[in-house]
Amino acid sequence: MPLHTPSLAAAAALIALILALSVGLASLRPRRDALPATGLGLLASALAFACAAGMGLTPDWLIDVAAPVGQAVALSAYTWALLRLQTRAAPWQNLAVMPALMGVLMVFLADLPTARALSHDAVLIVQCLVLLIWSQRLAPEHGQMHGLLMLGAGLGLLINVLHGGYVLLGITPTSEPLTLTRAEAWRLASELILAFVPACALLLMSREDREIALQRLALRDPLTGIANHPAIAERCISEVEQARRSGSPLGVVLIEIDQLASLRARQGQAMVDEALQHTAAHLAERIRRSDSVGRYGPHAFLLLLPNTPTPGARHVLRALRESMLDAPAQGTGADVLPLSISMGLWCGVPNPRDDADDLIARARAALQSAQEAGANRMRVAA
Repeated sequence: MPLHTPSLAAAAALIALILALSVGLASLRPRRDALPATGLGLLASALAFACAAGMGLTPDWLIDVAAPVGQAVALSAYTWALLRLQTRAAPWQNLAVMPALMGVLMVFLADLPTARALSHDAVLIVQCLVLLIWSQRLAPEHGQMHGLLMLGAGLGLLINVLHGGYVLLGITPTSEPLTLTRAEAWRLASELILAFVPACALLLMSREDREIALQRLALRDPLTGIANHPAIAERCISEVEQARRSGSPLGVVLIEIDQLASLRARQGQAMVDEALQHTAAHLAERIRRSDSVGRYGPHAFLLLLPNTPTPGARHVLRALRESMLDAPAQGTGADVLPLSISMGLWCGVPNPRDDADDLIARARAALQSAQEAGANRMRVAA
């Protein structure tokens, strides 16, 4: 049975419109994700399909100009959605260039069907390439749905290249709505893929991004923003196992602020919280990328130094203590709040009998010894 092109376009327009409305309703609450831009892309696709569905019933310019521009707007919106999902600023001028170029080419090449079809393909190919490049650059470390987005953009690019090849071979589309030539079939496949596959991928990526954000939030200390007690304890177990397998030294450090007790007595819990926030930020900014830091209990911080022998750990910790003295916290009003930290260090290669709790206990004993010796001290566990 021959395929009826306007009917297929009308069905696709209806599906895209339903999806666009659903996404629009879901994105009414203000938040920074891909939903609003994805909804815009689906709406543009719905308008493009609606124009194609009016073949023989609507002015030719709606099919020849408005439908291609709608496709270009949809792809620009999907690119915007990807950038928004990755908290990147949208380059509006660049994203608007391709839809504008599509409109200009479709208008000026209205009497040249082959040139118009090739220009249509070329603009979409460039947009697919842009979407592929951004998808590759912004692929999340633990995400999976970006692969679907790249698949949709890649298929769209390939099919438009094939369609352009058919056009160059002289197999040009006809205006007959009741049958599909091979070139028309490629065009329709491209339109359907580029309308729905990137949109579905972006919706799934948005959901995946929110799930990852929630997981990260569950592992963060709400006061300081660094890893919370369960997260840093789990990290310590992992680092101990890795150091034992590889035979590499590991530094386990417990850190406390020397002035916490006096701050609580004189200025209350609010100033204690300020001191904890300042110290956490100071440590997180100055440790190496391979190191980990988190809150360990109400007053202490646990710092992990993988692949670090004792002399290197001593050097790192000395630099942290000195920099802490040079960077006081903000006190009440314009006053500054000098802070110092004491540290207990265990460093070495864990033996088969050592577990994370044992090493932390040794670091705690070293910390207590440092605090008994005075402020701004460090002791190494035997």
